[in-house]
Amino acid sequence: MSVKILGGFARGQSLSIPKGDFVRPTSVMLRRRIFDYYQKLDDCIFVDICAGSGAMGFEAWSRGAEVIYLNEANRQVIKSLEENRENLLLKNHHKKNGRIVCSHTTAEKFILHFKDIYATFSADQKEQTIIFLDPPYAQQSIYFDVVKELTSHDTNESWFFGQLWIESDPVKGIAMSKWSTLSLTSFKTFEQGDSYIFVTNFPQNSKL
Repeated sequence: MSVKILGGFARGQSLSIPKGDFVRPTSVMLRRRIFDYYQKLDDCIFVDICAGSGAMGFEAWSRGAEVIYLNEANRQVIKSLEENRENLLLKNHHKKNGRIVCSHTTAEKFILHFKDIYATFSADQKEQTIIFLDPPYAQQSIYFDVVKELTSHDTNESWFFGQLWIESDPVKGIAMSKWSTLSLTSFKTFEQGDSYIFVTNFPQNSKL
């Protein structure tokens, strides 16, 4: 089984997906909806905390992202993810120099590690960072742990100054209305079937 990159310089190139129920790629239509809005991501830093096949991150890379961080907790899936990375780098070495960084740890540990990386970014890089959060829908604790970490600080203010994309499903995962109860303000939402991607800016009064 495979999925294809929808746009950018790697448009039409395939990504392999491990057999079994290890991953649930973002649907083609939902991916198309959000990337029709965010067509160009030049100089963006894209972070996929639960990457799976890497479809969202590689899509961002194809559309100009400067660096993409792809984290995956499953050992079987990370192997496929790294193979997708190597295949894309080989096919597109003459077109793109953006880095693709893969890691293998839990989402909760990754966000703590990324916090240290983020602290080294310039102000512009911080503002142009997108974090994509799409764990298995039923594993609701991952959503809440990551959101809590993004909004926690000694001064009760966020250390994050970019954009957060949250994918879920109100039937199998979390209702979109839940995010407002956690003081997250919607900047934009994209829906397809039962699934949605909720986009919010940090700090919460940002209009980026």
